[in-house]
Amino acid sequence: MLTDQQRNKAFNIIIVTQCLGMLSSSFFQNGFFLNYFTELGISSSSIAFLIAGLPSLVGALLMLPFAYLADRKGKMRLALIGQVLVVGGLALTFAAGWFGPGAAWAVIAGSIIVGSIGGSLQGASWFALLSPIIPKEIRGRFFGRLRVTFQTVTIVFSLLIAKALGMSHAMAVFQAIVGIAVVAQAIRYFTYSRIPELEKEHDEVKPRQSFWQSLVSVFQISGYGQFNGYILLITLFTSGVPIVFGLMQKDVFGFSPAQITLMGTFFLAGSVAGNVIGGPLVDRLGTRIVFLLAHVSYAVVLLGMLARHWVPWPLTIHAGLCAFFFSLLQGTKGIATTSEMLGLIPASNRSLSTSVCMTLFSLGAAASGMFVSRSIAWGILSPKWQMLGREFTAYDSLLLAFAFMILLLLATIGLVPKIIKKAQLFPGSGYPRI
Repeated sequence: MLTDQQRNKAFNIIIVTQCLGMLSSSFFQNGFFLNYFTELGISSSSIAFLIAGLPSLVGALLMLPFAYLADRKGKMRLALIGQVLVVGGLALTFAAGWFGPGAAWAVIAGSIIVGSIGGSLQGASWFALLSPIIPKEIRGRFFGRLRVTFQTVTIVFSLLIAKALGMSHAMAVFQAIVGIAVVAQAIRYFTYSRIPELEKEHDEVKPRQSFWQSLVSVFQISGYGQFNGYILLITLFTSGVPIVFGLMQKDVFGFSPAQITLMGTFFLAGSVAGNVIGGPLVDRLGTRIVFLLAHVSYAVVLLGMLARHWVPWPLTIHAGLCAFFFSLLQGTKGIATTSEMLGLIPASNRSLSTSVCMTLFSLGAAASGMFVSRSIAWGILSPKWQMLGREFTAYDSLLLAFAFMILLLLATIGLVPKIIKKAQLFPGSGYPRI
């Protein structure tokens, strides 16, 4: 057991650790990787795969076995190995700036694979590591404070990136920004190691229980399989949207690197707003109603992007608003997802049971990213088409398809069990989860 002083110290360590880690994680959301990979000469279809498909695919393949090992071999031990890999992956990202377009693609792919393996080692045990540290009666307040803090840090960092790219988008500037993230992740190894591991592997699992036996026991939890089925389906048709927004800003709207990063900052700000309103909504309305509201609103935002030709305000404002509200919905749904998940998981095999949900999320995200990437690469959608006298692109076709499928999936709301739990506000509604 921790004393009040030790617990407060652990809280501060957790917050600092998460803030350091989110600097590089924000690259996937604030448009920096989109700009950097474009500067490296990587095609739009490959960028979609590298940002939206590959990390999620790695997480989907490795999260469950890593969670099983974390429950038995030690959460902190695997997490620190993962931190070394995260640093190594970012170092490769930095080095990619010295290679030509062909070689740069291979180096970036390798960096994302290495970093995603490291992130999966940490993400597999993050919830289980922190759960015994945070008393249930203050869990919501603490994780709300944690999430708002690290997202505020990432917004400030993103604004500084936009300012730097506004002055120059030379390769040296991109590498300097990645270098800052490398240093932050190196420091994070030492802060991460100071998080107390209160539950050892033998305290919470049966050592002789096999991986498959443990996995089967998780899916025998009442309502958990149905709930995860819904998460997989809704993720499949929403996770690819941010990269479509980003590619539209680059290829259709012709935004500058600084403008693209600014749009990414709107996305991060929306996540903060979703976190602020999501908790009270879940507390008052319950998770099923929040899922229903978010579900319908997703389609409204996607159709709103297609309505850009008829709005009276500038395109930059419209794109920023769409990014903001879509991220707000993701943040709100993320709180409902975590609240529902924590209300369903058992006391044993915590890492494995929480990682089932995260794995299915990653599967949906990987499939969504692959769909976007292959649709662009294979040219299966018309590059230009007309509607109501206005011209649209293949990216608009993707958004229209996602909106249609989201509305069609309204029938799957019934998969969410009728339980109402208080929002727990665990960090992370988007990839990567560390």
